[in-house]
Amino acid sequence: MIKFIVFKKIYDVLTNRPGRLLKKDFYSRLKPIVQSALTFRKLPRSERPRLYFDVSILASYDNKTGVQRVIRSVFAEMKPLLADKYDVVPVSCTALTSGFYALEETENNIGEKKFSLTGYKISPERGDVFLSFEQAFVEHLAQEDTFKEMNNKGCRIILTVYDLLPLQLPNCFPVEVNSIFQNWLSVSSKYAEFLCDSKTVESDLRKYLSLTQQTLIKSYWFYPGSNFVKNVSSSGMSKEQSSYLSNLKNFNFNFLMVGTIEPRKGHKTVLEIFSHLWKSYNDKISLTFIGKEGWMVDDLTKSIKTSDAFNKNLFWFNDASDSFLDQCYKQTDAVIIASLNEGFGLPILEAAQRKCRVIANDIPIFREVAPKECFFLELTNPLIAIGQLKDWFENPSEPCTNAQVQTWKEATLQILKKTSLI
Repeated sequence: MIKFIVFKKIYDVLTNRPGRLLKKDFYSRLKPIVQSALTFRKLPRSERPRLYFDVSILASYDNKTGVQRVIRSVFAEMKPLLADKYDVVPVSCTALTSGFYALEETENNIGEKKFSLTGYKISPERGDVFLSFEQAFVEHLAQEDTFKEMNNKGCRIILTVYDLLPLQLPNCFPVEVNSIFQNWLSVSSKYAEFLCDSKTVESDLRKYLSLTQQTLIKSYWFYPGSNFVKNVSSSGMSKEQSSYLSNLKNFNFNFLMVGTIEPRKGHKTVLEIFSHLWKSYNDKISLTFIGKEGWMVDDLTKSIKTSDAFNKNLFWFNDASDSFLDQCYKQTDAVIIASLNEGFGLPILEAAQRKCRVIANDIPIFREVAPKECFFLELTNPLIAIGQLKDWFENPSEPCTNAQVQTWKEATLQILKKTSLI
């Protein structure tokens, strides 16, 4: 089971994304595999129940994704909240070894927190809880027998589902992602409860498992915390960026999209819409993309760079300091969030927290979390969206004033209460 899953993953990556093997995070996972393979001692029993907190990917490589922000934030808040009830133990697994291994959290000389192996393998018992916010799909599939044994011994298993996008938008992901995610859901549903990061995702999950006649033990939803950065943590602008900011005053309306350039974020549709609008509003509107180039967007990035509007009305910065991004938010007339789908609407809340006007694709999750001032576009029908934007030019929506966000402590308390851990 373990070898088949791992070898298939490696084969798929070699076939479809060979460059992935050159990335640092791929090789950073090799070290814990070797260390784990040499661990045989079992963690001594505890007088209290244990909550095993999964950091399987984060412990190997922190690439600062939204998911890893959730893991770091919830772990930090959860420890003191559960101090009187559980021993909270960070754990990890690998795709090539069997079982989960106890870790300890340490801090280096510059204040960064790291996880390292203790030399003990865990042996969960009745009353213990295994909680994961990781997207360690391959690693978890390789632990199917371990999870079943944990479940049989009376250990609760709670796994997080952030979205069902690989199933809903398979063309927006590398080919191997769909089958891995589908397999993970099918296998995990037999022994795990699911925690979702919005009402919309929980509803989607319930519908999917029902339609596919799969088990649903229990499901819950929560909203992630939002500790938006108030202070600029990186500064500096290039001459090109300073010139760009000065030039924005020459347009009637400036529109901004922030986030990685990837298929499901809707950049392609927005570019097509603005390319049409520029025929009538050539010198009046600008569109700016700020975000690194992601996967499966070679044709899109070529279209951006070869557009007649590039560096005239259309701008793209694939690297931006916090100070430059902050200025872009301040000078934009509206932030466009065009995702085909999301698990949670954090980009809307981030823009709203900055008192920006927000224009968003009309999808259920954005309707769930967006403030009342948000203006919605029918991006599934670009012709309708073009008409809606023309109307917006005549009567712009109001800046957002009341974005409903919660702290990570509030989010963690919500999780603990919904799952009956406190």
